[in-house]
Amino acid sequence: MHEITSDKWYSGADINEVLRYAGVRSAEGCSEAILSDAVRAVEQVGAAAQPKVISRECSLAIAGNVCNIDGLAFESRSLATHLAGCDRALLFAATLGSGVDLLIGRYSAVKMSYAVLLQGAAAALIELYCDSECALLEVRYAEEGCCLLPRFSPGYGDFPLTCQNALTEHLAAYKYTGIAVSAGGQMTPMKSVTAVIGISRTRRSTSGSCASGKCAGCPNVNCLFRRV
Repeated sequence: MHEITSDKWYSGADINEVLRYAGVRSAEGCSEAILSDAVRAVEQVGAAAQPKVISRECSLAIAGNVCNIDGLAFESRSLATHLAGCDRALLFAATLGSGVDLLIGRYSAVKMSYAVLLQGAAAALIELYCDSECALLEVRYAEEGCCLLPRFSPGYGDFPLTCQNALTEHLAAYKYTGIAVSAGGQMTPMKSVTAVIGISRTRRSTSGSCASGKCAGCPNVNCLFRRV
C-alpha cells in the first residue's frame, strides 16, 4: 500500500496526483521504488511547508470581455465567460511557503529524478491546500444560499499571468502570506496560487464546485497535466 500515513494536513494527498504532476500519467506500471519515493516526497514537502492563505470578497461588474473587480479591470473573454451571472467574487491567494522551494532546490543539485517527484508532490499539495480552504469558504457561502465557482487563475485561457501582480497587491498578499510577484508575473514562493472565485446564487452543474472540476472547465484540453 502506498498511502500517506501521517495525520497532518497533507494526509489526504493522492499519490496518483503526485505522479501526474511529475509527468507520470498513472501509478500503474510504476516500480515500487518510484511509488515509495513519491510517498516520501509528500512527507518531506508536507513537513517543509508552512501553508498560508488570504481571500477577500469583492464587487464584480462585467462589460463585454472586461471584468471589473473592486476597481481592478481585467480584460479576458475566458474570465468574463466563467464569471457570467455573478455580481461578487473572491480574490484568493495561497502558498506552501519558501521552505518547499529550499527543499526542491537542495535535491535539484544532487538528485534531479527525486527533485521531479518533490515538484509533483508540491504541486499536488498546493492544490490540496487550496481545495481544503475553498471547501471552508463554500460552507460559509452556502449559509447565504450561494455557491462558489471553481477557482480561475491567471494563465487559464486568455487571463494573462501578469494579472497576478494586481491580484496580490490588492490582497496585500506579501504582508499576509509572503507571496511576491516579479514584473513578468513569476511568483515566489514557487508553489503559490492566485485565483478569482465567482460567487453565484445558482449552482452550475457543468462547473462542479470551487474545490473540484477545474480541469473540466479549462479550455486547454491538450494540457499535459489535465485530469483524465
